Amino acid sequence: MDTNTLLEMLLGEHASQYMQSILLVIGGFIVLSIANILLKRRIRKIEDKTLHEGSAGIKRSLPVMRFFQRIAIPMSFLGILHIAVRMVEFDERIQATVQAAFTIVMTIIIVRSINKGIELSFAKYFEKEWANHDQEKNLKPLLSLIKFLLWIVGFIFLLANLGLDVTTALAGLGVGGIAVAIAAQGILGDLFSYFVIFLDKPFELGDFIVFGDKSGVVERIGIKSSRIRILSGEVLIIANSDLTSSRIHNYKQMQRRRVVFSIGVTYETSQEHVEEIPLIIRKVIESVQSMEGVICDRTHFQAFGPYALIFETVYYVPSPDYVRYMDVQQEIYRNMFRIFNEKGIRFAYPTQRILSEHAESTFLGDTVAKNV
Repeated sequence: MDTNTLLEMLLGEHASQYMQSILLVIGGFIVLSIANILLKRRIRKIEDKTLHEGSAGIKRSLPVMRFFQRIAIPMSFLGILHIAVRMVEFDERIQATVQAAFTIVMTIIIVRSINKGIELSFAKYFEKEWANHDQEKNLKPLLSLIKFLLWIVGFIFLLANLGLDVTTALAGLGVGGIAVAIAAQGILGDLFSYFVIFLDKPFELGDFIVFGDKSGVVERIGIKSSRIRILSGEVLIIANSDLTSSRIHNYKQMQRRRVVFSIGVTYETSQEHVEEIPLIIRKVIESVQSMEGVICDRTHFQAFGPYALIFETVYYVPSPDYVRYMDVQQEIYRNMFRIFNEKGIRFAYPTQRILSEHAESTFLGDTVAKNV
């Protein structure tokens, strides 16, 4: 018994059509697989070359090659599969099975291709020099959510094409969705807070923020929660809704830092030194070496304190960086301390003077004698 006779016994009178269809699918699969491997290798080489050499001309060809490798090849296989199915007149017993299998494969390939297209558009946008690259990490959770929703839509489309009644299921999902929404108010609140953070931008990745009694650098913004590296070193994971409902101080967006400090000198300070102190402080601030652009706004004899003469000073540091601000502050304090010591100006500290009854009577007697 030859091969053709055996195939006719197994497949019936349409054996030749089956063979042509199978050979078309196998041949198309092999050709597309080889093309996919070659494109992958070529893309990898171009990416490595772009990384080291930075050639703009080669870089422009990457989106086209990625499109063919991730979208055009899968869609081409779907087209081959469609042609192969149309070439065969299936028996009624297997027609439904073949059609269902083709629908499943078609749905998977189409949804996957749409997701890949969104990924390519996302990557292409952030390859631009003018794009805000800080938003790329913020958008990745949103991109994952969109892809998940597309798979849900594809699954519903698949059920509808398989002949299932999805209207009842969708109605049930609507009622169930209300119940789930009530039960998951916290999760939905965090999701909406994520959109608020993304659109309103109260802070971005790398910003130093202060909220409540915590402060730190934003490391990740997720759909439900954000991760903040606080000053003590550990990572604080906080819900987005808690962040958006708090008062947030964003220090990275600060153009310059306004600094106010006060010093106190003793009441024994001479009149000449009292008049000289504001000039000394201003000169010290204007001669800062650790940073350029430090501006002295004002320095004044502000008040008579309970144990000191109070001088208040305001100056500006042209940087939001806390370490650089502390370098400037340290230089100012160190120079002030040195100059005050050289001139004999004494800093005040909390003191009390106690007058005994004998000392007070002696003091009054001396006063009367002098008056006489």
